[in-house]
Amino acid sequence: MTAPLNLEDALASFRSAFTYSHPEGLTITPHVDGQVLRVEVRNQDVDALRGFDVVAEPLETEHRSAQQLGEDVARVVEQELMYGQLPAVGEDGAFRRIVV
Repeated sequence: MTAPLNLEDALASFRSAFTYSHPEGLTITPHVDGQVLRVEVRNQDVDALRGFDVVAEPLETEHRSAQQLGEDVARVVEQELMYGQLPAVGEDGAFRRIVV
């Protein structure tokens, strides 16, 4: 059995790897919540609050390092932002959730 990933190291890796120049008004909030690395992307436009969450909850059996996990999360956030149109909050009040 391998040791669980250090998500604080993955968070630091995300911060180093995330270099996307995002527009003003867009908030990107990465944080560790228990055994979950979560990046919340939000923007309030004239119509609605928009955004998405990228979530990584690594399993003990995963063969990714904390550095690779942070880089993977950064890549997914950047790819989603390249689409340009953020999804609106769902009818249930939840944002689209992308699991890495």
